[in-house]
Amino acid sequence: MIRTFSPDDAAEVTALWLESSAQAHPFLPTGFTAHAEADMREVFLPLSDEVVLYVDDASERIDAFMAFTGDFLGALFVRPSAQGRGIGGRLLRIALRMHPELTLSVYTDNVRAVEFYRRHGLAVLGRRTEEASGCEELIMGRPPRGCNG
Repeated sequence: MIRTFSPDDAAEVTALWLESSAQAHPFLPTGFTAHAEADMREVFLPLSDEVVLYVDDASERIDAFMAFTGDFLGALFVRPSAQGRGIGGRLLRIALRMHPELTLSVYTDNVRAVEFYRRHGLAVLGRRTEEASGCEELIMGRPPRGCNG
């Protein structure tokens, strides 16, 4: 089931993010993810324009979420035990319908995520260094349309 976030979901979504982020970002400085946990729960989620959840029908557990600020997809995380079932692709397709001008950033070293976004038609639009971690990120979105004459 797809549903919107409510403040009561904050603890479960933050735990999902922490578990998923630790698996996806082993290259981050030691303690970075744990340090950012409170920011996720107390700043990022409440200040996001939209947070969409994927809830498993049988267990009623939140297995994935995505969060937006305008057309920027600030987060798309799938619980490691729920990966490989098409949940991330489904959420990304929904995100692209909701936000046709969607952009996102992804760590360059998160090769699995970079390839996931490429498989779903996104292209690298730029690069930057994330200030908090010092890691390089790719800015991705739909490729620019070519000129037709």
